[in-house]
Amino acid sequence: MKNKVDIQGDKLIVAPQGLHKIWALKGQITLPLSHVRGATLDNGMLLEKRGLRLGGTAIGGYYAGTFVKAGEKVFYNANLKDQVVVITLRDEDYTSLVLGVENPRKLVDEINSQLT
Repeated sequence: MKNKVDIQGDKLIVAPQGLHKIWALKGQITLPLSHVRGATLDNGMLLEKRGLRLGGTAIGGYYAGTFVKAGEKVFYNANLKDQVVVITLRDEDYTSLVLGVENPRKLVDEINSQLT
């Protein structure tokens, strides 16, 4: 598992696991649920150009860290083998989080159900 994602009260917490913390240069991202616009499954995100890497890893189809393209910062921690969850944000440093997780459909449903 590359990332553990939890909803605790009114917070969304993303924690890269194991060595993925080092490769992504990020121990944890905590943000208010009110800043989450939604979550989707989107494997195509890993096939698009990611832009300039500001720190992290991009090797062998694995992308971890912060990437900037057209003025938007995106946090990646996923590889081409993952079913990718994309969490879109507002009023945050990142515009979206692109994550490999266990049970991606369950996570998408859980996040979106908290937003309605």
